[in-house]
Order: sequence, then C-alpha cells, then structure tokens
Amino acid sequence: MVRKIYKRVLTLGSFVLVLASCGKKDANSPGIEYMPDMYRSPSLEVYNGNQLSDDTVGIRTVGMRLPVPGTVPRGFMPYPYANDTAGYAAAGRELRNPIPLTPEILKEGEELYGKFCVHCHGAQGGGDGPVGLKLPGAPPAYYGTLKNLPAGKIFHTITYGKGLMGSHASQLTQQERWILVHYVQKLQHSKDAPAAGSDSTAVAKVDTKKRK
Repeated sequence: MVRKIYKRVLTLGSFVLVLASCGKKDANSPGIEYMPDMYRSPSLEVYNGNQLSDDTVGIRTVGMRLPVPGTVPRGFMPYPYANDTAGYAAAGRELRNPIPLTPEILKEGEELYGKFCVHCHGAQGGGDGPVGLKLPGAPPAYYGTLKNLPAGKIFHTITYGKGLMGSHASQLTQQERWILVHYVQKLQHSKDAPAAGSDSTAVAKVDTKKRK
C-alpha cells in the first residue's frame, strides 16, 4: 500500500516537473510562477491607477493625490487678479514690480524681449515687428498709446494675454515676466527727448560752457 502511494507521488511529481520544463518559448521567461505575488507587486506605481481612494487627479487615472486645500506649491506665488476688465484695472492700481531695476536686469529683459516679443512688437516697441505687421491690427507702440501703461497692467497682459496677444504664462516664469516689464517700461520712454529750447536743453548748454 505504501509502495503504491509512493509510486503515485513519484509519478505525479515527475509529471509536474515535465510540465514545468516544457513549452518555454521565451528564453528569459521564469517559467511557471509558483508564487505570483512575488512577481506582481500590489504596490502603487507612479501615474498608475489608485484604487485606495477617490481623491486622485482625474477619475482614478493616476496615482497622484490631490494637494491639501489651501496649500500652494513651493516657490509658486498665487496671482489673485482675474482675467477680466476688473482684474486688469486692479492690477494696474495695486501691483508694483518686486524686482529692483539694475543694468543686469535690463540686459536680461532685453534678451527675453528678443525671444518672445520682438517678432510682434518690434525692436523698439513700435508694433512694427515682422509678425505684428501681418496681423489684422498691429500692436500699438509702447512709446505711443501705451506710454503711460503701468507696470501692473503690463504684467497682467503678459500673464493672461490681451486682444490678439496670447498668454505667456507658460513660457515665462513670474520673475521673468517682471524682468520683461522693466524692459517694456524702458521702451515706453525710448522716444523721449528734450525739445529744442526746453529747460533741459538750456541746462545742458550751460554745463557745456562751464566745462569749457
């Protein structure tokens, strides 16, 4: 009796070993998985489905959890002004450029202007860029109708866009937008020059005589 049981166990074991060694088409395959949980990890993977909670971004499409209400990402400064007429006016009244004006900042602003603005607004801000001239309405000159536009409205326009101009918030950080505001304000006064016979001209002549 014991011998029969032993033969049956031996036969069954041999049969299992034969099955485990046959039918292996992929040389890199581990064969039969005797413990699948060791191969199929139940842990959450980045950007995979999250079945543990419903507070994911989207409807269980990614494994990211929503941020805590009222919090903001590190290094991000919320912009409280809405993209409407009231927000545009409020930005003009209340916003001030937080970046001190220096020659280095102006140089950086000039580089940003050359990358993102010159094609429409022109090198001197006259609205005569190669793209701007092809638009249904060319951009107004900074030193013309936009000469007295405050820094807050310039920043608001770069952030949201206005008219035919689109938003540049995805291309420029908040700091870069403020740096660009400094350069735009320089262009606003690029055509300023003392008129002949003005007090400033007279002062310049007096200084010249004194130096002689």
